Amino acid sequence: MNHPTIYLNTAACGLLPAETIAAANQLYTELETKGSTRAEQWRMHEEGAIRNNIASFLNAPADSIAMIPNFSWALNGVVQSLKGSERVLLYRNDYPSFIEPFRINGFDITLTEPVDNFAVNEEEIKQLIKEHKIDIVALSHVQWSSGYKIDLQAIGDLCKEYGVLFIVDATQSMGAQAIDLGVLNIDVFIASNYKWMNAGFGTGVMSIKKSFLKKYVPVVGGHNSYQVVGSEWKYVPSALSYEPGHPNMYGLTVLNAAIEHKMKLGVPDIERHNRQLTQYLLNQLKALDLRVSMLGDYRMDHRASIIFLKDEDGLGEHIKRHHITVTHRNGYLRISMHYYNSENDIVTLINCLKDFK
Repeated sequence: MNHPTIYLNTAACGLLPAETIAAANQLYTELETKGSTRAEQWRMHEEGAIRNNIASFLNAPADSIAMIPNFSWALNGVVQSLKGSERVLLYRNDYPSFIEPFRINGFDITLTEPVDNFAVNEEEIKQLIKEHKIDIVALSHVQWSSGYKIDLQAIGDLCKEYGVLFIVDATQSMGAQAIDLGVLNIDVFIASNYKWMNAGFGTGVMSIKKSFLKKYVPVVGGHNSYQVVGSEWKYVPSALSYEPGHPNMYGLTVLNAAIEHKMKLGVPDIERHNRQLTQYLLNQLKALDLRVSMLGDYRMDHRASIIFLKDEDGLGEHIKRHHITVTHRNGYLRISMHYYNSENDIVTLINCLKDFK
């Protein structure tokens, strides 16, 4: 007998809407017979339109946008453009691929410590900036290992006040949280698209300020780094320098359709829906007399739609047997809710937890 699966795992990988897959499949169907003609049409017309769509989605200038393979690709390129003498502030529990490029390249790193293995101490960040004369703050918008959501506006304003550059990984928030780069003080914004954007693997987006590009000229390049000047191809450094030579036409077509889908649903409405589901689950967990510990408290002040329960005494296997998909991370079960989840999904999970002996 087949049982319906409850999918509470967007923090690992978002589900793809059927219309996004259909749009990309249509492109590849046309490439089957038209080949270079269709590819050139994409490069001449659709590539620019997708870039403009990304810019509109984030409220950022189109010429600040780079369409990248993933977060790591862009961050490593950015790190290589730095002088190497910058003092960098990182969060100890942040995603490894955010920390490693700075560590491997020998930067002077100061770590801000987690609070109760959950929170980012924003007051400590201010103190460390002043004490260690920090040049760059690099943080994830939402933490992969706790679901803690930093205040982008507050930290961005703090960085601006002290003349500090701010680099943000929004892989765990873009598509689920409303992000307006037009008002946020973020110098380099990067996100992979396979989680909350529901756009599959192999694409990401970056928005990089011109002031950053002027100070740190890119040291990488792809096809879009070059422009015809007179009769010659010349390297012209810009945000496009971070794009690879051959774009992922399929993946970027998926992304474009995903953006249109998100715009139709309304990201503020998605955020509101996700918040309500998460608060409902927190309320239910608080009311239950369970022998299961949770990261963080029962408030939504700094929490994305992600909850971590301690995986003890076979809880993970118990949930799996009830056909509920979550992820095991660092001894916890990560439960994450997105626009396609419903209150009934949460009721099913709660009933499953009630049955846990």
